[in-house]
Amino acid sequence: MPPDSAIDHLALKSIPFGVVLLAERGVSLIETRNDLENIAALGFNTVVLYPSVSRWDADIPGDLAFDTIDSILDVCAELNLQVILELQGQVMQDADAPESSGYAQASNYRENGFHQPAKEVLLATYLRAVAAHFRGHPALLAYDLFNEVGNHSRSPETIQAFTEYLAGQYDGNIQALNHAWATYFPDFESITRVPPNYRVWSWSSVVAERDWQRFRSADFATQIRRWRVIIREVDPDTPLFVDVLGSDVLHNRTDDYFGVSDWDISETTDILGLSCYANMLGPRWWESDAWQWPQFWRHAISVADGKQTMISELMTANRSLFPTEGSSMTDEIGLWSYQAVFHGIQGMIYWKYRPFRRGRQVSGRGLTDFDGTPNRHAHQASKVAKFVVENAVSLAESHPDTAGCAIVFDPDMERLFSAIGEGEATVPPKPFYTDTHRGWFQAFWKSGIAPCYLTPARIAAQGIPAAIRVLVVPCLPGITTEFAESIRDFVQRGGTLVTESRFGLLDIDGNLQPHAPGFGLQEITGFEERGFHCRGEHRIPLPESELVLQGDYFQEIDCPADTEILVATESNHPALVQRSASTGQCLHVPFLLGHKVERGESHSQALTYFNVLLERLRPHLTPSVVVREKSPLLDISVLLRANGTPWLIGLTNFDHATGTVTLRLPKGTELAENTPFDNLTKEGRTITVTLPKRSAHAVKLA
Repeated sequence: MPPDSAIDHLALKSIPFGVVLLAERGVSLIETRNDLENIAALGFNTVVLYPSVSRWDADIPGDLAFDTIDSILDVCAELNLQVILELQGQVMQDADAPESSGYAQASNYRENGFHQPAKEVLLATYLRAVAAHFRGHPALLAYDLFNEVGNHSRSPETIQAFTEYLAGQYDGNIQALNHAWATYFPDFESITRVPPNYRVWSWSSVVAERDWQRFRSADFATQIRRWRVIIREVDPDTPLFVDVLGSDVLHNRTDDYFGVSDWDISETTDILGLSCYANMLGPRWWESDAWQWPQFWRHAISVADGKQTMISELMTANRSLFPTEGSSMTDEIGLWSYQAVFHGIQGMIYWKYRPFRRGRQVSGRGLTDFDGTPNRHAHQASKVAKFVVENAVSLAESHPDTAGCAIVFDPDMERLFSAIGEGEATVPPKPFYTDTHRGWFQAFWKSGIAPCYLTPARIAAQGIPAAIRVLVVPCLPGITTEFAESIRDFVQRGGTLVTESRFGLLDIDGNLQPHAPGFGLQEITGFEERGFHCRGEHRIPLPESELVLQGDYFQEIDCPADTEILVATESNHPALVQRSASTGQCLHVPFLLGHKVERGESHSQALTYFNVLLERLRPHLTPSVVVREKSPLLDISVLLRANGTPWLIGLTNFDHATGTVTLRLPKGTELAENTPFDNLTKEGRTITVTLPKRSAHAVKLA
């Protein structure tokens, strides 16, 4: 590897590729060494080890001991395997052993013991001991501070922390809080004396629940910063990270199980880790993984904002003895692993190496047979590991092409939806907002485009990147003055804005604006809401079909004379409008197109409608490699060098039939030498690639 290569600029100074290995009492070092030798023989370079202490080696139950862990790390160093020590997030009796100190754990899995003095002392002692013991070990690569973040804490100590958070947010002014919440608290301390159900005030104001959801996420980020300080006092150098379970754009983070936004977590970590489980994509995940994994990974890379992004747990087969979530697998390990690398993921860890020997997931998960022999899933992964090693320097400096398209996701809008509810304030929205985002990404993906993501907060801090030419804003009724100014400036600088039903009629505190959209945006968007329907039928004629809105959310809009009505209903209501503003343009969809795509009602007709919209966007999109045509389940991702030129076209065919794709290369770009032509034809700048069923292929460019 050349000196000062792109690898050296990664936080981990490597692209980790490997498995989670559980250190277990009663397993001999001989057996563990055999496992580690097999892991190295597969071409893997990394082991994520849990726990990071072996208290079973101590004479007194629960006392600190490291004998087993020391032996494992020493063998890893001998085999040139890097080790990530996982500190929290798994079964904590193997970490800080709370029962040995008399600390009573809550029955709820996500009640983490935050702010409870006994737990904080216990945890701090444990973290310092681990960091002091392993500092400088030749095998140590990083610490995973917390695996699969989540915050369901409603303990009295947490509620006290919430009131302190509120005092900071409202600058110590209880009357400012009362105004926002529509309440009458005499002081902040009195908030601790009410039950922690902040939806109770939602008939008058949704801000209390919104603030609670904000706090849940911010509080976890605060905990991470505290843990970082503890370890940094002992070890100033070893990289520290956390990993998230699921994705903001796929899973409602206001759900009790989650509570933490990826965007808040990314600010606290050196590397962003991801736990990727297909059963979380949907009940029939094998029908949608082709595009939902790209959405997961593109969002994560956007969140990380240049930080190394790795998969710290990728699902392997069968969760338990008799799984209920359809977790059996055939060739998915290979397909998903190649696809993740093609989309810019810079690290891959499989959960896990051996099937569980005991516990609630006994016999489940793993890349080996029960006797430890690597199985077919391990050999699929091994092929991808070899590809990563061969291309490590190029992969380290790569970023995925977005075609100049970004989708705006707002964690605060998710919180506002949770507070308002879907239909009425007593019914939380569940996947309302995320379904919209699933649908929009799927529609772009089916056209060979994989957008990146922005949030209003990121835009406020950094602006809209110059490379973004198309900005899509799905299902965003609540916005801020700052966001309105940012998108107005974006359009006036030549950008293309796409909005969806009921855009901008609230501020982010849930207050209705006098116009829809508000904040003066009707002057550039070219429409204003005059009516709104949630029942009845609207028929939209389309090329060779029609899209029927039956009981959908449909806006009646007025448009000035200089707004072009591109599509109208049979009853002549505008159904897609466009207005030029300065050198840019605004397009508006007066219904929830993302829902129509994602929820399966009139799916093909919704995609036909999207294609009408897309034709207006194409002149403004900037793909380095243009997708002319592709098979329905064929994924395409183009990786760009640091200078913005393409070097790899990653193709993954999820279909059980042969797939084809036709692409146009940029001027002056040639195929790399030794490109195999048995499945590729080239005519001028146009190439056509044929992929066998369920296969992946990398086309390298010079």
